Amino acid sequence: MFFIYLACFLLLLYYLFTKNYGYWESKNVPFEKPVFVFGSFYKIVTKQQHLFYRIREIYNNFKTPYCGIYIFNRPNLVIRDPQLIKKVLVKDFDKFMNHPFASNEKVDPLTYHSLLGSQDQVWKNLRGKLSPVFTSGKMKLMLPLMKECASDLAVCVEKHRGDKIEIREIMKKYAVDIISSCAFGINSYCLKNDKSEIMEVATKLADFKSFVRNFSVFSFIFMPKFVDIFRLTFLDKSASNYLIDVFNNTLREREKKGILRNDLIDLLNNLKHNEAFNENYKFDDLKMAAQAVQFFSAGNETTSLTLAFTMYELAINKDVQYRLRQEVKETFNKYGDFTYEAIQEMTYLDMVLNETLRKYPLTSFLDRKCENTYTFEDTELTLDRNVSILIPVAGLHHYDPEYFPDPEKFDPERFSLENRHKIVPYTFLPFGDGPRSCIGQRFAILVGKVALAYCLKDFAFDVANNTKVPLELDNGVAFIMNKGDLYLNVTKL
Repeated sequence: MFFIYLACFLLLLYYLFTKNYGYWESKNVPFEKPVFVFGSFYKIVTKQQHLFYRIREIYNNFKTPYCGIYIFNRPNLVIRDPQLIKKVLVKDFDKFMNHPFASNEKVDPLTYHSLLGSQDQVWKNLRGKLSPVFTSGKMKLMLPLMKECASDLAVCVEKHRGDKIEIREIMKKYAVDIISSCAFGINSYCLKNDKSEIMEVATKLADFKSFVRNFSVFSFIFMPKFVDIFRLTFLDKSASNYLIDVFNNTLREREKKGILRNDLIDLLNNLKHNEAFNENYKFDDLKMAAQAVQFFSAGNETTSLTLAFTMYELAINKDVQYRLRQEVKETFNKYGDFTYEAIQEMTYLDMVLNETLRKYPLTSFLDRKCENTYTFEDTELTLDRNVSILIPVAGLHHYDPEYFPDPEKFDPERFSLENRHKIVPYTFLPFGDGPRSCIGQRFAILVGKVALAYCLKDFAFDVANNTKVPLELDNGVAFIMNKGDLYLNVTKL
């Protein structure tokens, strides 16, 4: 009898995992044949291939405007055509408003009330409230806080002159210092103190070396049902609670002493105090803290990795490094400081950072969920409700010479004033596009530019004897992260 029950259970399991595998064939959509249980992600789960390369491979295997894949047993439509991407991200945004992302307020209220994890009206309310926080004017007010951290970064690099440095670790400390200052109003001094408590919290918050954290993140994005079953949180709970306590203690001290720093705490507090009486969605302590914690989590890894990859490319491409240094020095001499206007005037700096974001996008793909039955105009394709859309950023940025010729080459000239207009709209998407694009884009760009300006003004960087060229990505991490350490030699000019 036991074997009969076991056989029935296995048959049921087989049915559940394969019942959707005929979806794309029924829609006459070209598709990649799925592997049982894993769909198109077998090599990802078994760590044989990085997600970045898997997305590029899928993109390259099909020349049609769209194709179908299966992520485990869920059908996903991969859109390759920029005009269709525009429909999903902008033109018909109301039909594709949400991410196919786990959203459970009881299990993970922080993520539920963040811009990343919120959906429908909760997302609309949050976006409307937070958009005024990230204007260029607000970023300008935060610049003095950023410059303090960038000055510490320069001092830290100075200590390693004539020697090699692990650039990703140093940039992680810089990112944590800046976000701690701008989001929590505290000086974490990670660049000055190798045993900084906040640095340990930042590492624990989204530890990509932890099986539990990787499983949780993977579940939120690709297997939302697991979040409910295993009661998973997107971020480490103990680290999140630590940051919530820091946020609330700082907020109470500010209100008691009347302290004003023009950082995220002040801006969120102003929003709370200026809410209308009849507003349906109001900030309480948890909702305010959720914004700071998610800002901290989203900002420190993406900032540090982007800066590390930029420094790596500058070390390899000496001509680019030399030209950028000349611009940085000339602009600094003109203004006598790295003012907001000076940073904005450095056009080549902007080109270099954009080229890094093209070659090393912050995410390999964008995703959306079809809210209702939807038919793409000029096609015979009709999607059913809740089918997921995947936009292959890794393929658009890094594999298609039609959009970016010689894509393996690090070439900032792609983003010059003369060439920028040649970039096909909706093929360069480091921060997404449309109403649900990254709200922290201005902050991220400014933080990156300040760091590069302070580093390039007085130091030269070169590959070390143990620098891997080309970089090897860590297959065990969903985001773009190099495998092992990333050492560069540093010389004081």
